[in-house]
Amino acid sequence: MLKPAILALIRQILTVAGTALVAKGFVQASDIEPVIGALLTIGSVVWSVADKRAR
Repeated sequence: MLKPAILALIRQILTVAGTALVAKGFVQASDIEPVIGALLTIGSVVWSVADKRAR
């Protein structure tokens, strides 16, 4: 139950960070969404592997 809530929080933090980067002109808006998706995917895989090893 906790995993979806934490992933939602991380997604929101990444969105805010991406918005700040776009506002400052460091990246284009079209580049942020795939990066956030990739980071969430990688984070989920790492979390899953760490959870399986802990058992």
